[in-house]
Amino acid sequence: MNRMFESWRINSLLLPNRFVRSATMDHFAENGMVTETELDLYRDLALGEVGLIVSHGLCPSPDGWVSPGQLCIDRDETIPSLAKLVDVVHKNGGKMAAQLMHGGWFSNPAVTGQSVVGPTAMVNPANGYTARELAGDEVYGLVEVHVQAARRAIEAGFDAVQLHGAHGWFLSTFLSPVTNQRRDEWGGSAAKRARSVRLIIEGIRKIAGPDYPVFIKLGLKDYHPKGQSAAEAVEIAMILEAAGADAFELSEGVEIERFNHVRQNAVQPYYLEECMEARRKLKAPVILVGGMRRLAEMEKVITDGLADAVSMCRPFIMDPFIVKKFREGAVDASACTSCNDCLQEMRRRHMRCTLV
Repeated sequence: MNRMFESWRINSLLLPNRFVRSATMDHFAENGMVTETELDLYRDLALGEVGLIVSHGLCPSPDGWVSPGQLCIDRDETIPSLAKLVDVVHKNGGKMAAQLMHGGWFSNPAVTGQSVVGPTAMVNPANGYTARELAGDEVYGLVEVHVQAARRAIEAGFDAVQLHGAHGWFLSTFLSPVTNQRRDEWGGSAAKRARSVRLIIEGIRKIAGPDYPVFIKLGLKDYHPKGQSAAEAVEIAMILEAAGADAFELSEGVEIERFNHVRQNAVQPYYLEECMEARRKLKAPVILVGGMRRLAEMEKVITDGLADAVSMCRPFIMDPFIVKKFREGAVDASACTSCNDCLQEMRRRHMRCTLV
């Protein structure tokens, strides 16, 4: 049997295969709440036999809202709405993780009505917004915001919680020396840059208990000339593992080229270096994301011990049933070419593959 169809675990969560649907912003929400379109989307992913479905980034705080189509988890009133989403996945045989994603300097002031925030006051070259530097006590407040968002995710019935610590989103900017230039308790060394995320993980662990799966999408290597290498960032990963992180979906950190993490025309894995660096030091499961399209190549990642699971985004936009088709032998590769036209569709709040 292809090893991609073997079961594996994130803490106590038993998953039926090694396919993960990476968090994918669909922009289908209305006023932060789940819509019928989203229910249909996640129902198909569950019916398509995805081992673990990660929600699109749920906004944990009003100042971190990225778009009107982003789901929110910033208040208890969102719990029943999110529970409907989880229920649809569970009723159709799936498992689902809630990704917590604060926009940071990618937040939209036109949506939030507030200034964008970050660890250091600087201009985001991708949108021209200047991040307001958070005071130390405000950072503590946003730590608690994430912990309470995780509580809501647990109450809504999610099987796991994932923090988004990659791609220059809020937590990622604390972890990177490019965007975190503080010299207080929140910056100045790898351990201090990791402190906010470490406290979030420890806080979630206190309310969730030892067995509940808590993991992170972590940007190891910064694709920026002033950023850190994968080897340097593994120090942070080890700190987070010691704090209670149960698994790591490895991607990139702060990017000098926006959306470098969804590389155009990529049909082969492009984070192998990050995975190899992490494998040398981490005991927790590692999930490889980025550019994988062929089933044989995915299996090799597992058999070679580079990762415990494979995470995909764009192939599931093209075909939410691709895992089922892999298992049945109907196809041996995704037809996704990484043309990235689907990203333009997302921005128009009409997420779809233009090739089908």
